[in-house]
Amino acid sequence: MKKIVNIVIFGLLLLIFGSYMFTFQVRQDEIAFVNHLGKNSPPIEEPGLRFKWPWPIQHVYKFDKRIHVKTTRYDQVMTRNGGSVMMQFYFGWKISDPSIFMERTNGSDSDARMKDAEKQLLEIVDTEKNNQVNSVASSFGSFVQGASAKAAEKVNFDDLEKAIQDAAKGKAENLGVEIRFVGIRKVGVPQSNLDVVLNAMVTQWTNKAGTTIHLAEQEALAIVNKAKNDKETAKQKAEAEAESIRAAAQADALQQFKLMEQDPKLAAFLMELQALEKSVKKQTTLILDDSMGPFGLLRGLDKPQSQEPAKKE
Repeated sequence: MKKIVNIVIFGLLLLIFGSYMFTFQVRQDEIAFVNHLGKNSPPIEEPGLRFKWPWPIQHVYKFDKRIHVKTTRYDQVMTRNGGSVMMQFYFGWKISDPSIFMERTNGSDSDARMKDAEKQLLEIVDTEKNNQVNSVASSFGSFVQGASAKAAEKVNFDDLEKAIQDAAKGKAENLGVEIRFVGIRKVGVPQSNLDVVLNAMVTQWTNKAGTTIHLAEQEALAIVNKAKNDKETAKQKAEAEAESIRAAAQADALQQFKLMEQDPKLAAFLMELQALEKSVKKQTTLILDDSMGPFGLLRGLDKPQSQEPAKKE
């Protein structure tokens, strides 16, 4: 029984090893080539199980036919005016002609050929990005999309990406590859120019802050001057009104004095009566000596002396 089990296990291992040695699987998203003694077969794009002879008679290359994304180096790119800017791009590519791709790439296996294709594509994209950036950008300011940048010097990112893609398309087709898109990933200032840019920014901010402070001080001074003028105007107006009231009071007092001079006793009586009226205007109880102030009137008025002459007997 144990011998039968060992035979079954050995048979299964032999079947597995044989299937690995004599068959290969092509997936839906793959392209395969069978190299027979140094000669490549036509591309196999239909998915399924295929038979092959073991190495070194036949060798199978399999490539992913989906879109691959690669990122360029983050390095300096020269501009039209002799300046430089740090830029990094990304691009997507896929195998468009498997036969040309197999012919124009080198490597002992599939991974090595894919790396060789990426290396050649990086050189193509790097060359075209340098050419296109040099033709459209004058300096780092061309990539700054703020209001301060001149409209004629601004770089349209979409147009630049499309120009690089179109320029690299023909060279990539010679490699059996189609570049599907190109994009700008990062734009920066070279380290050699970074201090200059930062100092310029600090100077600009300092000048802007100084202008803001100067305008604020002028506005504050204007407010203080206006407040002082308003204060002086209000003071002069109040003094004029007080002088007018004082003059009117003096005129009224002068008129009253003239009336009092005509009949001093009547004037004194009216003043005492007015004072008495004001002191008892509300419900008030006063306990005072009737000889004080106007309260003597409470005892009654003195009878006026008869003005008729005495009759002679």
